[in-house]
This record gives sequence, structure tokens and C-alpha cells, in this order.
Amino acid sequence: MGFGLSTRPTLLCLALALLPGCVDCFDGDELEASYRAGEASAQEVNDREYAHGYDDGRVLTSIDGEHDGDAVGYGDGYHDGYHGPYGYPRGIDDGYATGHTHGLLDPAACGEGTSRGQADGFDEGYSRGLDDAYAPTFDDGYEAGYGDGANSCGFRSANDHADPKDMGTCKARGYDHTLDRNAYPRGFDAGKADNPEYQAGYTHAYDYAYSEGLGHGEIDGYDDGYFVGYDSGFIEGYDLSFYLCYDQVYDNGFDAGYASGYDEGLSSGYDDGYGTGYDDGLSQCSE
Repeated sequence: MGFGLSTRPTLLCLALALLPGCVDCFDGDELEASYRAGEASAQEVNDREYAHGYDDGRVLTSIDGEHDGDAVGYGDGYHDGYHGPYGYPRGIDDGYATGHTHGLLDPAACGEGTSRGQADGFDEGYSRGLDDAYAPTFDDGYEAGYGDGANSCGFRSANDHADPKDMGTCKARGYDHTLDRNAYPRGFDAGKADNPEYQAGYTHAYDYAYSEGLGHGEIDGYDDGYFVGYDSGFIEGYDLSFYLCYDQVYDNGFDAGYASGYDEGLSSGYDDGYGTGYDDGLSQCSE
């Protein structure tokens, strides 16, 4: 069970009182009485459903217990085997180790790293050299603004007598707030727990099924973990080889790019400056 906005007056309802559905069911008068009546009705349903579930649980046989024990036992065993030390965790460790070695020794990794390192170094060096030589001397500014807004909400005036529709709303809220939709399952579980015949069949089947599920879970968990670990290990091994070769050539590429960019910056900076200065000087002739 739980409660939400319907169980007490809220700031939202007060602020949005004109909206339909914002009814104060705790007015200390007719609306609250309706709410309590709804609670009482729901509690009667809860008690009846719990008793019904309990009675159904009590009449189960050992065969019912064996059926449930087999299903639950296998599921629990499978889960424990899959996630246990000989399942997924071991598989991911073994897969990672193998994948990392294969990725590290993949010849494509170093070849790609060398090519990328040379190219990235050249591009970065070219850009840096161009900027250093060109030396821009002004920046653009910026401006910004903001605005505020406000709104107001009115409040609904109270009536002398509660609206029958609002009373119905409050009764429904009280019912919904109190209704336990798990009353029957709780009673059913309690009845099974108090049923020795059912429990005997359940325990017998559970232990055997658990062992079977444990073995299957370990196999599946190891296989799934191995594939995940291998992929992760291969990627990291490949990247390690890639960047080892990348770093070896990056600086050489940077130096070559810087020299080329610097030369370009000297030329283009001069030409652009000259053209701008020329135009500015020429404009003075007409004044």
C-alpha cells in the first residue's frame, strides 16, 4: 500500500484549486467521513482476500509442493550458478585474458595507430603553427538579457455543504489508498507456509532441482561471461597496441605540420593584413 497526492491537502492542489480533481478529503467533516468509509470498505476486501488465499494455500498437496519446489529450486540454483564464482565471473576473467592477448598482438592495431598518429600530429601541428603566425588581434563581444514572468492562482471558495460528487471522490480515494492488492498472494503464501504436506513435497523437490540448476547456470554463465570478457579484453589490448604506435609518430607529425602551418600563417596573415590596410587607407581618399 502507499499514498500519493490524494491522501492529504497539497500545495499543488491549493495552487491549482480551480482544476478538477483537487478535492480536500481531510476537511474534518463530510468529505473526510467519506474518505474513512472508503478505507473501511477496502479493509473488508483485504481481510476477505487474505483469508481466501490462506485457505487455498492450506489445501495444497505434496504434489503441489514438489511442482513448486522443482521450479523455484531450479531457478535459484541456476541464478546462483550463473552468477557464482565458477560461472559468469570466471568466464569474463578468462575471456578477457584471451581477448586482451589477441587484441594486443593484432598487427592491424599498430598499423592503424601509426597512420592515425602521423595524421593527427600533422593536423594539430599545422593548426597551432597557423595560429601562432597569423596572430589575430581582436575578439568579438557578446550581450545577453533575461526576463521574469509571474502568474497567480486563485483559490476555490468553500461551500456550506460538501458536493456529493466530491464525497464520492474522497470515498474512492480512501478505498484506493487502503486496498491491498497483494492480500490474496500474502494469504496464499502464509497458507502454504503452514501446510506441512506441501512443505515436505516442496523441500524434497527443491534440493534436487537446485543442484541441477546450479550446474546449468555455471555453464551458461561461464559461456556468456567469456564472450563479454573476450570482446572487452580484445578492445583494450587492441587500443593499447594502437596508442603505443600512435605516440611514437605523433611528435614527428606535429613538427612537420607546425612548420607547414607556420609558413602558411606568415603568408596568409601578411596578405590579409595588407589587403585590409590597403582598403582602409584607400577609403580615406574620398573624405
